[in-house]
Amino acid sequence: MDTNLLTALATILTPFLAYVSHSAVQFLKTKTKNGNLQMLLTWADQAVSMAESTTLAGPDKKAQAMQLVTSRLVANKLTGKFSQEQVGAVVEQAVVRLNAIGTTK
Repeated sequence: MDTNLLTALATILTPFLAYVSHSAVQFLKTKTKNGNLQMLLTWADQAVSMAESTTLAGPDKKAQAMQLVTSRLVANKLTGKFSQEQVGAVVEQAVVRLNAIGTTK
């Protein structure tokens, strides 16, 4: 092949390939973040359900649920991905959601 043709093809394809690579990486990052968030929400539901089965009072139930969620984050090497404020918020959200369907006291 002609060297000029190869140079032209490389010049044309390089930005396209860079764009495709960048898009693929962004897609995978987003998919992973969404997956992590879905796991967090599921763990919060489970933790609130478990805390509801104890004889603890309201604030103690929340603390226990937050501890359960935090321990799941640690066990799955997701420490640092979510703040304690975020964990508290999803626990509160789980309480509201489970109250709405009538599974909490």
